[in-house]
Amino acid sequence: MMATSLSGCLVRAIIRKPVVIRSVASLTTSAGHGAKSDKLAVAKSEREMSSAMKMYLKRKREHDMFISRERAEFDIGKEHLANMMGLEASTITQEQIDKSIEYLFPSGLAPEAKPVMKPPEEIFPRQKDAEFDMEGRPFHPFFYTLKPNFNQAIFSLRDHIDAVTVFGDRLKRQGKGPDPEQILNAGKLADSRWVTKEETEKICLETVTETELKEFLVVLERLVSLPFSYRVKEDIFRWRVKEGSSTAQQQYVTPQFDEMGRAWVEVEGRRKTATAVVKVTKPGTGKLEISYRDSPQLAYDITYFYALKDRHQLLFPLQITKLLGLVDLKVSVGGSGPSAQAGAIRYCIALALRSFVDKEMIGEMKLLGLLTQDIRVRERKKPGKVSARKSYTWKRR
Repeated sequence: MMATSLSGCLVRAIIRKPVVIRSVASLTTSAGHGAKSDKLAVAKSEREMSSAMKMYLKRKREHDMFISRERAEFDIGKEHLANMMGLEASTITQEQIDKSIEYLFPSGLAPEAKPVMKPPEEIFPRQKDAEFDMEGRPFHPFFYTLKPNFNQAIFSLRDHIDAVTVFGDRLKRQGKGPDPEQILNAGKLADSRWVTKEETEKICLETVTETELKEFLVVLERLVSLPFSYRVKEDIFRWRVKEGSSTAQQQYVTPQFDEMGRAWVEVEGRRKTATAVVKVTKPGTGKLEISYRDSPQLAYDITYFYALKDRHQLLFPLQITKLLGLVDLKVSVGGSGPSAQAGAIRYCIALALRSFVDKEMIGEMKLLGLLTQDIRVRERKKPGKVSARKSYTWKRR
């Protein structure tokens, strides 16, 4: 009885709304028709594009295919190199690759002839992505500024300045301050520097003038000076370059040896208009000999400087490096006054002692400012003033 009622309901449903049954061939034909319509739509959109957009898309497509092929070849070469050196291909680092290349190939080659094995993204320059869609609408919000990436970077940094300032004011009202261990002080920034004009252009893929770079660095310095700037540390260090051991190697002076087999280093330095030449010999007994440039026949010890602060200037790098009494110093100085002469000698001693200490001590010397030359000079007198800044006393009559 139930089966009869169900069959009746089914018949009535079929009569009310006929069921259309399509064959597999018809479904295949409709799918093919849909694919053809999609291709026709793409072809129509390409016909509506400008010739410049067509050429750009063609070059971009070819560049992406080239980079993908180079990346595949790099992965294959990395596996072969790992097998040759007995390393694991999945965990091999770029530093291990560079050392392996240096080990396998002769070291007598010229720098431009030495082989290099790096990812293709580092070898071939990066290209900009499409800046507008098929209808010509720009993707970038700063497209009409002519330098969208650079101007967006400045805008984001200024936005960070406002956000960090508001956050700091809120915590200040609550009686709280910044974390002293996270503040971006001179110690945190000692091993890095701001990007140059060429490095900025490489990051932004746009041309940058010297004036724009100066304004950009002013914004960065202002952001770093805020106490809570460590909250946006990633965006700040994006524009800083690690100096590493290259700078240390650049200022490193190779010691020479005298007839007694003692190592010695000679360094020349300046402070204001004073110049000093310091010769450091190790091992020594702590002997200090200072001679004035205009009277080289006269030799003095540390009593050449009358003020204690000037004598402390000379002893400071020796005390930090724990070489006081272990090296001999021979100094020739001239020009300016005693304070500038002491500063020039201290700078020379610090640079010379680099050759006799380890990397950890060099880092400490750098943090203490011993390896930074003091480039300040006396400001010249201005017309209409008593000196550089001081004005005449105003009188009514």
